[in-house]
Amino acid sequence: MSLVEDFMNTRMVSRGAKSTLVEIAKTMAEWQISSVAVTDDNNRKVQGILTERDIVKSIADGVAPNVITAGSLMSAPLVSIRNDRPIEEAARLMIRNKVRHLLVEDNSHGVAGIITTTDLARYLKQELMSQAATNDRKESSESLSEVWELFF
Repeated sequence: MSLVEDFMNTRMVSRGAKSTLVEIAKTMAEWQISSVAVTDDNNRKVQGILTERDIVKSIADGVAPNVITAGSLMSAPLVSIRNDRPIEEAARLMIRNKVRHLLVEDNSHGVAGIITTTDLARYLKQELMSQAATNDRKESSESLSEVWELFF
């Protein structure tokens, strides 16, 4: 069974809630990421998440990207999952909550990373290639279908 920790990204970039959309967009471009964790003023506690979609929607709505802050547009509260949970559970959480990014917590509720639909796509690819190599399509087809739902 594959776990969230097997596919999550531990390289989670964060910025303060007072950062502007322009600053956040530059960070995303620099790090080639689709979301940024938004932290409190001390940059210690994650309060929310800001995604590419959030930025595009706000600009399309006429928001001034040099003025509006990450804290005012972030999605909060965060939807999270523990790193030791099955990957299929992450997919179910994403579908149920209509999100594409989940904060990943360790056993002590600290931030361990993030898992996105891109990470789940990597899981699907690996599982499909594994099935093709072993010619065993029946074993994990149920769990694959849960993750597959995210994409269709």
